[in-house]
Amino acid sequence: MPNHMGENQWGKKEYPHDDELTAAFIQYSKEKDGSGLTADEQLARLDEEFGLQIGKRTLTTLRKRLEIPSVRKNKASTQDRMQAVLDAKQHDLAGRWGVAQTRQRLANQGMMISRDEARGILHDHYDEEFKKRFVGSKDALQRTPLECMGPWHQMHCDGHEKLGAQALNMGGIALGIYAFKDQFSAFVPLMRVLPNVRKANTIAHFYLDFIEEYGCICITEVTDKGSEVGVKDGMVYIQKTLRFESAPEITEEAFPPWVGVQSKKNTPIEGFWRWKRAGEGHSIREAILVGKNDGLFNPANPRHIDIFNWLWPPLVQERLDDFREYWNNHKLSKQKKKTLPTGTSPRHMWLTPTSVRATARNCSVRVNMESVRRLRGEMGGHEGREEAMQFVSEEFAAEADNAFGALGYPLITLSSAWDIFVAVDDILSR
Repeated sequence: MPNHMGENQWGKKEYPHDDELTAAFIQYSKEKDGSGLTADEQLARLDEEFGLQIGKRTLTTLRKRLEIPSVRKNKASTQDRMQAVLDAKQHDLAGRWGVAQTRQRLANQGMMISRDEARGILHDHYDEEFKKRFVGSKDALQRTPLECMGPWHQMHCDGHEKLGAQALNMGGIALGIYAFKDQFSAFVPLMRVLPNVRKANTIAHFYLDFIEEYGCICITEVTDKGSEVGVKDGMVYIQKTLRFESAPEITEEAFPPWVGVQSKKNTPIEGFWRWKRAGEGHSIREAILVGKNDGLFNPANPRHIDIFNWLWPPLVQERLDDFREYWNNHKLSKQKKKTLPTGTSPRHMWLTPTSVRATARNCSVRVNMESVRRLRGEMGGHEGREEAMQFVSEEFAAEADNAFGALGYPLITLSSAWDIFVAVDDILSR
């Protein structure tokens, strides 16, 4: 019998606009190394993001009507898919991206490709890389399975200095990286290149940026015991102040606002840095060292230091954003010994924790933004933030921008950066 009311056992529906649904479905298709979320996972996300409760048949109808791309429904030709793989690998200077990484990065760009096809193309063009990427377990630490209640229960924080002054050995040039990683979901909400990841004031302002972006804090912050975490006047001080103020009912004995551990035992974030080195990190470092090895960069020339600090941090941040997008969408392999959820993407577990564990909960602690502004003031206010985050002066940035404009605003990539460096230096030296 016809259903003229458009209602079924799921009730009358208020559907989001097609543009919103299309964007959501495309995001779902990108996750899990480009294989896409399962039907059940998609239904959980639609419920979480739009309050839309539908069945699998309606889900299929919606995706078909909106012409959502997938691995099986891919309009790109075989030649286009092969070229997309080759174009993506141009950014992998160190040859560390395997099948899963390449597929996920292509999916993030909207190009869906099957695992078998990607593997075949990579073997045809980069066969020698497969053996290079095999990693053993030398000197592996004994690990204990981690456990937590859900997203925002424990947030692991750490700095990465493989692009630091000692690592680059380029006369004090440093591109430190700092990141936050959720323990339950493995989601990385924020990662940024900073002038100095050992300076407590810089990390404090970065943490305040993080809080302002999400409007909340975690129950427990986990860091190493370095001075940059600012127990008395930095990030840890901010975390404790806001936790005690915003969630006085949570006792410090049961759930401490901060836990300091040895760096090697801060395993969730340390494991992420290993992924970083195996993927993006090697390529960025090799590209930077071209300037040193080819004699293009003179650390004794102050103008060279300024041009480097004007040009490279935005490029590195662009690559970090790309890697973070890859990480948050990729599929976490199932691990028998791991008590936390696996088998889907960090983003999915972050957004819909109950879909991977019925007892999970969002543990975020909402904070008063006026308190955040007060704490920012204690750290020097917005002027203090600008000083902490600044790689070059505003005056030099304006000069370099003008020189860049005179060149016609060429695209800056890992491969072209040093050519642009030399060209900008030539203009500024006149």
